[in-house]
Amino acid sequence: MVHNILLIDDDSNLLVSMKAFFENEGCFLVKAVQNPDEGIALIRQKAITFSLALIDYHMPGTNGAKVIKQIREYDPKLTLVAFSGDRSNEVHNLTLESGAIFFVSKDTTDTKLLGIIYRICQEVERRTKPIKQFVETENVRNINSVGLIGVSNHQADIADLIRRFAPSSESVFIRGENGTGKELIARSIHQQSPRARGPFVAVNCASIPAELIESTLFGHEKGAFTGATISKIGKFEAASGGTLFLDEIGDMSYSLQSALLRVLQEKVFTPVGSTLIKKADARVIAATNAPIESKIVQGLFREDLFHRLHVLPINVLPLRERTEDIPVLAQAFVDQANHDNKTQKILTPAVVDELKYCSWPGNIRQLKHAITRMVILSEGKTLDTKILAQQMHDETEKTPAIDYEVLQFKAFQNEDRLIRSALDRGGQVISKAARLAHMSRSTFCDKMKRHGIDRTKLKSPEGA
Repeated sequence: MVHNILLIDDDSNLLVSMKAFFENEGCFLVKAVQNPDEGIALIRQKAITFSLALIDYHMPGTNGAKVIKQIREYDPKLTLVAFSGDRSNEVHNLTLESGAIFFVSKDTTDTKLLGIIYRICQEVERRTKPIKQFVETENVRNINSVGLIGVSNHQADIADLIRRFAPSSESVFIRGENGTGKELIARSIHQQSPRARGPFVAVNCASIPAELIESTLFGHEKGAFTGATISKIGKFEAASGGTLFLDEIGDMSYSLQSALLRVLQEKVFTPVGSTLIKKADARVIAATNAPIESKIVQGLFREDLFHRLHVLPINVLPLRERTEDIPVLAQAFVDQANHDNKTQKILTPAVVDELKYCSWPGNIRQLKHAITRMVILSEGKTLDTKILAQQMHDETEKTPAIDYEVLQFKAFQNEDRLIRSALDRGGQVISKAARLAHMSRSTFCDKMKRHGIDRTKLKSPEGA
C-alpha cells in the first residue's frame, strides 16, 4: 500500500530532501508545503487522503501546536506527528497536548525516522484499510454449504453433523449458550432433510406460560378452558410433515414432559379438551442452554425424556472459544447492516482486533447487534471502536451480579416442591414416590429429611 504523507515546514531545503528521502522508499507519496494554511486547505478540501501529516513546530507567525489544533477541527482522525529541532519538554508537551500522537526530533537519524513513520503508517492502514477477503478453504466451503458462517474447525464439525443428521427422522438435541445460533443449526438440519418442503415451526418453551404450553403444543377445542373461544391447532399439527423446534426445552414444566414423552414414543397426541387422537408427523429438534443433567438430579427434568430427545447430540461452543470465526462473522454482519441502512462502512483489522478482545457473553447475537450499532453510529468510512467500547461498558454496568445464595435457595425450593409433588402423586408411598421422582428410595428419604417432611404423617404404612 502506498501512503500519502503531508509535510509542513517553512524550510524549503528540508522539504526537498525529506520528500526525496521518503519517495525513494517506494511506498510513500509526499506532498510538501511551506505555508501551513496551504496544508490545512488540502485537508479541508479532502483532495488527498493522507495517512499522516508531519508538522514542524517553529514556523513564522504560528507554531505547530496551533496548526495541529486547526487540522484536528477538519479531520479529527488524521494521524499527526510533530517534529522540531527544539527538544525542550515544553515543546514536546505542547505538541502532544494539541493532538499530535508522536514527537520526533529533527536530529533523529534517517533510518530511525523511517522506522517511526513506517510503523505509524502500518497502524493507520490497520485502522482504515478493509480486512482481506477470506480465502475459501475447505472448512469455509463445508460451513457455507449448510448455510452457516465461519472458518473454524468447530464450525466445520457442526456442518458435518448437520449433513449426517439431516436424512434421519430421529430427534436432535442441541446444547449451547444463548446467542450461539442453535435455531440456525436447527433450520439448517430441516433444510438439508427430506422434510425441507414441509414447515419449520419454532417454539420457545421459556416464553409461554406454563398453563398455555400444553394447548400451544397440542392445540385445544373450543371451550376447553377459559378464553378458548375457538378451536385451534397446536404446533405439533402445524409442523406436520416438517420439523418442530423446541427451544429452551429445559424450561418446560415437569407435568407437560410426560405428555411430550408420549408423543415422541407413540407418535400421537390429543388436543386439550378433545378425545380425538391425532397422528404426530413432525421431527423434533430440541435445544437448551441449561445444564439438563443437574435438572435431572434436582428432579426438574425427566431422565427418560432426556434420553428420548438426546439421540443425535450437537454441542455448540460459545464465541469466546472460537474467536477465529469473529472476523468472517463480523464482515457478514457489516455487509448486512450496510445493505439494510444503505451505508458503505468498512471493517478494518484494528476493529477486528477489538472485537476479538471482547468476551461476548451474548455470543453471535450480541456481536451482530454491536456491529449494527457501529455501522449506524460511526461517522467516518470505518467503524468507530469507541462506540463498541461504550456499548460494552454500558452492558457491563447493566448486568446484575449473580447472587448465588438466591440461586441456591430457589433450587432448594424447587426440590422441596418436587418431593411433596411426588408423594402426592404416589399416594404417600415412598417407594412409588421415589420412582416418580427418578431417585432411589434411600436418596428420596434423605431429601425428605433435608426438607423437614415428617414421615410419621404419611397416610400409607409403606411410607413408614
